[in-house]
Amino acid sequence: PLVRTSLPHLQSLLSAEERARLESFRFDDDRERFLLGRAGLRQLIGGWLGTDPQGLDLEVGPHGKPQLRMEREAVLMHFNVAHSGGLVLLGFHPRRALGVDIEQLQPTLDWHPIARRVLPPATLDRLSRLPEPARCAEFLQQWCLLEASLKARGCGFAGYEAHSLSGFPGLQCWRVDLPAGYCGALGLLPAEPEPVPPHDGGSGTEADLPRVFAH
Repeated sequence: PLVRTSLPHLQSLLSAEERARLESFRFDDDRERFLLGRAGLRQLIGGWLGTDPQGLDLEVGPHGKPQLRMEREAVLMHFNVAHSGGLVLLGFHPRRALGVDIEQLQPTLDWHPIARRVLPPATLDRLSRLPEPARCAEFLQQWCLLEASLKARGCGFAGYEAHSLSGFPGLQCWRVDLPAGYCGALGLLPAEPEPVPPHDGGSGTEADLPRVFAH
């Protein structure tokens, strides 16, 4: 109830293009997830950069990944958003491209055909060795790791092969600790050759850590 009372304010933060996309969703739950994710993204980026969230110029990249278009190229902000069920996951880094993914556990999911198509043989072998009740949850976790890695690279499944990520130097992946019933992951690429100093003036070690929020 408290979230729903804030929806009109959150909607006022969106651009005209984002509001049109919001209205294109057929179901209320899908509209709310998109609104919470995009408005939360604007609020967090605006707070990080010290600017009005409503005035941020967000654009969509060639594979649907949102990105920040800014006049001052010296200010960079890498971020990504994902949502599933009742949770929205947002990830941020000042210098390094990243991707996040989240999935609500689905015990009845027929995951075997998907796994054979997208996971490498070694991962399939590890899945087969798990107790049957744990296999679906671990498949979804591996799916999240794969999706987060692809989103960090700014690409989708087109042309993806099960071994293609292993040859990408510097790619780091982590599982994200989430409430029961969900699994998530974060993928992080190496910094650009000429890194931008961290916006908050923190140490290099702190600035190299991604920030992840779930709500």
